[in-house]
Amino acid sequence: MAVTVNINDKKWEIPTRVTIEEWRDLQQWEFTNQAHWPWIVSTISSFDAREFDNADPDSMQLFIGFLIAACNKRTLKVQPDFNQLKFGQFVDLDCFLALGVEKNIAQILETLGVDTPWADEALAVIDQYLKWRATIYKQYSQLFGLNNKDGLPNDDEFYDPKEVARGWYMVIMELANNNILKMDEVTEEPLQKTLTFLQIQKELKIKEAQEARKITNKKL
Repeated sequence: MAVTVNINDKKWEIPTRVTIEEWRDLQQWEFTNQAHWPWIVSTISSFDAREFDNADPDSMQLFIGFLIAACNKRTLKVQPDFNQLKFGQFVDLDCFLALGVEKNIAQILETLGVDTPWADEALAVIDQYLKWRATIYKQYSQLFGLNNKDGLPNDDEFYDPKEVARGWYMVIMELANNNILKMDEVTEEPLQKTLTFLQIQKELKIKEAQEARKITNKKL
């Protein structure tokens, strides 16, 4: 059953869900800031925000409360098989996440093969992906040099978009032996196959470095 409120003599039906486009536009406003409420209402309506400057605070608060619930709603209707992701897709997703879900939700969904206009369905899939991604980082924690409890890089070390993209680009270049013609071949490889190779490669390099130190210490 639809819930309606009266704001400045206008009857509003409170949405129970929002589209991806509406959700993305709403991210620019702070729901806890009362000064932003007119702009929030305007974002999902055809009315100018100034029309709500003197609106009844209780009605506005009720509307905002229900809208927050709509934005936080999750409905998992599609469950992609994340294990089928290619290495390049995983890299792209990491870069998109570093730039911000709200800015790149369309690209994230396209990469995951999800087609829906509704934010609750889209965000449910993204939440599932983030959980799965955390398990990947824990599984290959030595490769990524992670020691924190949640198995993910620290924000200040990881979520600089330029550093994320540059770091992954360097990995791809190394796997392609610095041959630009082979870079697409690398990104088309299965994710876990590639990460396992990288982890073993790193383990071998660490072992070689340890052996080299032992030899050097014996000579001293």
